[in-house]
Amino acid sequence: MQKDTYDRKAVGNRIRENRRQLGITMKEAAEKLGKVPTYYADIERGNCGMSVETMLAITHLYHMSLDYLIFGKEDTKGEKEMEASRIYSEETESVYQLLTHVSKKERIYAAKVLRTFLIACNDIGTEEREPEETISAETIGSKDYERMD
Repeated sequence: MQKDTYDRKAVGNRIRENRRQLGITMKEAAEKLGKVPTYYADIERGNCGMSVETMLAITHLYHMSLDYLIFGKEDTKGEKEMEASRIYSEETESVYQLLTHVSKKERIYAAKVLRTFLIACNDIGTEEREPEETISAETIGSKDYERMD
């Protein structure tokens, strides 16, 4: 019988801690990973090993490095990159959700506005300016805000 090269109990504890921090149930985690709940529970308890594919899926789900999962080593540079990636993913998802509820014409308009914004950001560089007029997110999300239908 081949011996594991990592501490399954410690790995399971790290997985459990991250799952709880994110407020995900074992059943939800198992579903997101495409695993049966009993197998996922055994992983968290350290009762069984897992494939490299499962390890990678877990690191993606919990936004952690493979080094941290297996060895418990904090990689501050890698962690910062993963945090930035997570924030980027969340922001991208938020924009996607907003744009799925508008017409094609509004999506095209939003893309033009975003391009203009990015060009303006490049033009002003790092110089910060106060906007002349701001529109709050509440106003944009309200039904009273003028739509382009």
